[in-house]
Amino acid sequence: MKAQGLLAVIVVFVLTVSMVAVQGSKVSVSEKPQLELDQTAQWRFLIYLGADNNLDVKAGRFHVPVVEDDFRELMSVGSTDQVVCYVFVDRWTAPANLFKIHEGWMEEMTDFPLNGVEANMGDPCTLRSFVEYSFEATRAEHTVLMFWNHGSPNIICWDDNGPEPGVGDALTHHEVIEALAGYKVDVMGADECLVGQIEVAYEYAVSGLEIDFLLASQTYTGWRGYPYDQVFRELVNDPSMTPRECAIMFVEQVEILLSQRPYMSEVVNSHAAIDLAMTRTLVADFQAVTSLICPEMDDFVQALAMARGRSTFQYGASAIGIVDFRNFVETLMLASPSPEASDMCAHVLEDFDLTVVALQDTQALEGFVNGLGLLFPQHEFTIPSYYADYAFGDEGWIDFLQLFWDVRGPGEAA
Repeated sequence: MKAQGLLAVIVVFVLTVSMVAVQGSKVSVSEKPQLELDQTAQWRFLIYLGADNNLDVKAGRFHVPVVEDDFRELMSVGSTDQVVCYVFVDRWTAPANLFKIHEGWMEEMTDFPLNGVEANMGDPCTLRSFVEYSFEATRAEHTVLMFWNHGSPNIICWDDNGPEPGVGDALTHHEVIEALAGYKVDVMGADECLVGQIEVAYEYAVSGLEIDFLLASQTYTGWRGYPYDQVFRELVNDPSMTPRECAIMFVEQVEILLSQRPYMSEVVNSHAAIDLAMTRTLVADFQAVTSLICPEMDDFVQALAMARGRSTFQYGASAIGIVDFRNFVETLMLASPSPEASDMCAHVLEDFDLTVVALQDTQALEGFVNGLGLLFPQHEFTIPSYYADYAFGDEGWIDFLQLFWDVRGPGEAA
């Protein structure tokens, strides 16, 4: 082959990327010229979609392919010069791919090092690689980072085929903090269960990261998750919205979705937008309450037991020792034998209402959840092993619980 011909082949190869369209449950691939590097946008919309597990399924009454459905929703909107969306996805039967979402098609970013390989979504290095690439590929004023996976008070992503096939790995909240060091994320969301706990919000708030708002559920969530077409469209239609307005918009849109058939039957759903800066104030004032109670624990055992009992909620939370934070504090305020403690609890409630800036809950949960859970197990042996590594527990809550259990006695359940 002549040198000129070889050069032409190389140039054509470098300037092509894959075009992927979702049709039904199948994915087709064709070629599309690569677009120029984006100019500065208002929003960078990133989705870390970990489906290399039992979430890569067809769900619901109509057997909807969950992953494809979210891709279809995103492609019904598509990136603009002001809002640019990237999705890094790892599926059960396929390697990981990074896509830039356009209206009607997805651009495979073939120059991303982890594109086309079996990535470990439970590795913080994987998350950091995704964030680094996306920030370099698109300059933007603001960032939304969504996690799509299984969640808990300790993890935000699970990969069944992590470091090697058949070996699982979890991405913990502490590993997310490690991976995001140095990056500003205006809104971080968890499209998954049980991340919305005071301990988790506080950990991100005091981590040193620049995260303004957390989207999370303190309960379980159904397969439907966020309506990605609607939240993407709202962001595209009004890219000037602030991070606070963006976080509230996500919760409002999922509330609209879950008030309609057939999704209104998903009784386990709740979602909240949490102001992480206010979380620090909330916890500081709550710690003042517990510090006041500790020397007088004998007088407060009955009030604390009542507060715990009246702040439990359905769908398994009691089984893992979680109560609703706001209902716990409110009941403690009403049952407290100390007027000073009651006044301090009232102040905590004021903080709480400034911390949870938006809330969605389904009818079965209405009044039982308010946006943040709190670990308050029946007995010390049910405290998870990881809990002492969280600032909230380490800064006095574990000691407070231990004192409560010691004074209450082993035979009495709260």
